[in-house]
Amino acid sequence: MFMERQRSYNRKSSKTFYMRLVLRQFLFELGLAMLDVVKGPVVIFIDSRLHDSKAAMVYEARALVELFDRADVRRWRVIITLPATDDGIRAARELTNRYSISIHLSVVTSLAHARACIEAGATMLSMNIAPIMTWFEKKDEVEVEHPIAPDHPGIKTIQSCIDYIHQNSLNTSLLVTDIRDWDELKQLGGIGAVALCQELLDQISMLGLTTWFPEILEECDDPPVCQYSKYPFDFRNRERGLGMTLSAGDRSIMSSVVYIHLGRNKNFMQKIEDVIRKEVDEHLYVDAFDPLSTTLYGQESIGWRKHEQD
Repeated sequence: MFMERQRSYNRKSSKTFYMRLVLRQFLFELGLAMLDVVKGPVVIFIDSRLHDSKAAMVYEARALVELFDRADVRRWRVIITLPATDDGIRAARELTNRYSISIHLSVVTSLAHARACIEAGATMLSMNIAPIMTWFEKKDEVEVEHPIAPDHPGIKTIQSCIDYIHQNSLNTSLLVTDIRDWDELKQLGGIGAVALCQELLDQISMLGLTTWFPEILEECDDPPVCQYSKYPFDFRNRERGLGMTLSAGDRSIMSSVVYIHLGRNKNFMQKIEDVIRKEVDEHLYVDAFDPLSTTLYGQESIGWRKHEQD
């Protein structure tokens, strides 16, 4: 009975190892394909289900970047995405300071949250407009009418993060994503980049969009919200963790936006994993009858297994 359980455990462990290996290889090859069509850096994500483990995120990011290093891809062209959870921010700090890996921290929700991410050394931050706007519009479970204008509390929150970066001349760019319509984007100035859905992309030809940066930002005083948010934030010395340093409102929006987003990503990753599992099952079955196999799952995987154990 014990031996049977041990064999079952070993089979499951092997499958988990191979699935992790295949997912990493898939992300690497996806990144290589994108590098062929863009001149700048590409943003690659790791499994966001690791969001509550600093060690796991550090390990996976290093392993993925190592593949790009072996392919002679320069470090500045690869940016690794981590969720901006407490562990994600701490992982970002170690990856940037100790291993010189560029990090994108996603799902930032407030100025205090952004400051912690910036202090961790993130090259890029991203804010999801739709859930931030919705949180303010349905705050305390009461729907509030807020016209889409610069004084919308969601717009003010996002703009405060942009202004903070520019006012302190920080080497961090801010990406906005999850935009509901063009009116929201028009309220924001100084954005580093925008991620658009297909529906909005299809409307670009009709809009005649231009790139514009408000020069007045260089001349004006710090916005009021930035006057009390001087750099640096010194998050690294907050032993209680990020959550305990935020205001009640900032904790609420972070909990609502970040963890709902992670839940959706979990479902997305599960679909990818289901496809990988089928492939792994098939290869494991075939290799069981071919001890001389030199496929990804045969002799070539021995070195990878030793590397991961080390």
